[in-house]
Amino acid sequence: MALPASQYWRDAELAGLQFTTNRFRHRELRPHRHVGFTLAVADTELQVRSGTRVTVVPPGALLRIAPHVWHSVQARAQPWREDALFCSFAVARCISPAKNALPLARVEGDEGVSVFVDAAAALEFLECHRLLFLPTSTGDAGDIAAGRALLRRRLAQWLPAPSPAEDETHDTAPAPDSGDERLNRLYALIASGFHQRMTLDSLADAVGWHPVHVQRRFRGAWGFTPHEMLVGHRIEYARDLIAGGAHVTYAAHAAGFSDQSHLHKTFMATYAVLPGDYRRLAALDALQPLSARNGIAG
Repeated sequence: MALPASQYWRDAELAGLQFTTNRFRHRELRPHRHVGFTLAVADTELQVRSGTRVTVVPPGALLRIAPHVWHSVQARAQPWREDALFCSFAVARCISPAKNALPLARVEGDEGVSVFVDAAAALEFLECHRLLFLPTSTGDAGDIAAGRALLRRRLAQWLPAPSPAEDETHDTAPAPDSGDERLNRLYALIASGFHQRMTLDSLADAVGWHPVHVQRRFRGAWGFTPHEMLVGHRIEYARDLIAGGAHVTYAAHAAGFSDQSHLHKTFMATYAVLPGDYRRLAALDALQPLSARNGIAG
């Protein structure tokens, strides 16, 4: 369960951005993905798994996760705190450094999961968080203006400009390619049939492999087990339904969960927020155009 200190908020003039401050009792976040970019700083070491790669993120370092990247998180200690920002693809698309602007900040890692080399990036990110969060209770216009100005300058350094191909397909997640036809078919079966009852045996029968072989080959290709990916698709679909205003009970059954309690536990273990609270948060997105909605709200 998340500690009561967890907060989700927005800034009225920064459409497409969502800010969060969470404190977690559990060490793991289940496999999931976001439509937009994620920027985050945690107070403990994190191991972020994406595919077959594990990225170690030192405490206090700024982490970036690209859109549509399946990932899970393992924290070294608990409880732990994370300050995060979710940026819609529409915002990232509009970012283009002006002439004489500072270059993109240096990172280590790959295009999916990256850690910023310069410690100053994390400090400036946390300062943006502070300046934009405190006014939600104090209403300090000076802090609001300073936070907005700093964040606008730094986003151009923290987020790479999307490629033309990404710009055309940002609304839909690209189909992954393992290089093996049967592995690709397994992923497609899960992605299209997650709302139905699905077992390892039925997946094995569909491709003519032994269940143990399916488990080993699938995890070797995608980094997660078939069951983890199945639950990831279910929770993603339920999240999108809830963001659209659906009741939690309906979302649970439509996504393939056995009951509302199962969805509740999985939602907390993935997004660290109660489904009902998330539904109220997502209602804020209904006031914005679709292109401005961020990753966590689908």
